[in-house]
Amino acid sequence: MTDKVHSQSSGKLIDNAADLKEMLGSIERSSIFGIDLEFIPERSYYPLICLIQVAVDKKVYLVDPIELNNGHLNELWQYVADASKIKVLHAGSQDLAIINQKSSLIPRNIFDTQLAAGFVGLGYPAGYGKLLNSIFDLSLSKTESFTDWSLRPLTPSQIDYAIDDALHLIDLYQNLRNRLEKRERLDWVLEECKQYEDPSYYEKESGREFMKVKGAQSLTRRKLAVLQSICLWRDQEARRIDKPPRFVLSDNIILELAKKPPQSQSDIGRIRGIKEGQLAGYSKNILKVVAEALALKESECPQWPSGKVPSKADVLIADVLYTVLKVRSQEIEIAPELIATRDELQRFVRAVKGAQEADSEPLQLLDGWRYRLAGTELERIIGGAPLTIKINSSSQDPISINL
Repeated sequence: MTDKVHSQSSGKLIDNAADLKEMLGSIERSSIFGIDLEFIPERSYYPLICLIQVAVDKKVYLVDPIELNNGHLNELWQYVADASKIKVLHAGSQDLAIINQKSSLIPRNIFDTQLAAGFVGLGYPAGYGKLLNSIFDLSLSKTESFTDWSLRPLTPSQIDYAIDDALHLIDLYQNLRNRLEKRERLDWVLEECKQYEDPSYYEKESGREFMKVKGAQSLTRRKLAVLQSICLWRDQEARRIDKPPRFVLSDNIILELAKKPPQSQSDIGRIRGIKEGQLAGYSKNILKVVAEALALKESECPQWPSGKVPSKADVLIADVLYTVLKVRSQEIEIAPELIATRDELQRFVRAVKGAQEADSEPLQLLDGWRYRLAGTELERIIGGAPLTIKINSSSQDPISINL
């Protein structure tokens, strides 16, 4: 096993406009580049980008956004949105969301190596280091996994880690692409990566954050309205002071405020966990939004989505389908999670039986490669096609299924 992944000549720190221009020139001349972000999400309303690794022409440029102002990065973000260039990321959803938030641009022509690995029998979700180890016999250091990337100057260990984290992105892309082409699955991965080009992928569900508060599902419509109003105010305040919403008030506190809508500052002060500074600074606004929620008509109050509860029979059928799906997935070397989850299979059962909710999201299993690969067979099973399951515990493939 190789422990040293790179030489120092593989990387270059970019902390001034002249060096940035050199890097942008390399990107301009190339049809593909890798990108990875080191960021801190827990200190500010929007994640703080501390380092940007760009892999191009067998070199990693370590772009320091703390030293460079954001205006210097606009051209880099434009390349991420350039459909003529392939951008390689590993587990890129968070990175792309941050880039979209910073630039208001939609990323184009994305290749996510974590997604791709799941389509060629390498597991999903597989870590970057695990893939490099299994494919190239390379070992990445984990010493800087939880380092503070905002501190300057960067240490030699941090620089080594950052280079390693991006240096082999293009090699990994080429290897996975070759495997996908041999299995005729490249189009499936490219179809999955198209989700990153949908503007709705980056839209925050404004006004729906209250539904993520643990315990909200048990509230009445009126108290849900109170919770929603407090959540909206909390989000605005968090954005104003550039802190995470839970820094303003924790979920536990806002849930208690919704359960017992306060009428006075002293009522707020009785909530366990609220601090004196929060009481003094926020009481007036909290009482205002609570009063507004209490004044709503019942019909104007939010309602928890009813979501049809699956019958015991539907759950049982979906469990059988999940077993079939896992066996088939092992046979064809594709992660079952990429085809359908248990919840999606329950919805699939209801849809095939004609009982799917009208306002529910479209089922991917009824369309595209998923339907061709698994949906048609699962439909036949729901329709009553005879199913034979054979178990051979001594075999490498202990379960075989025949229709």
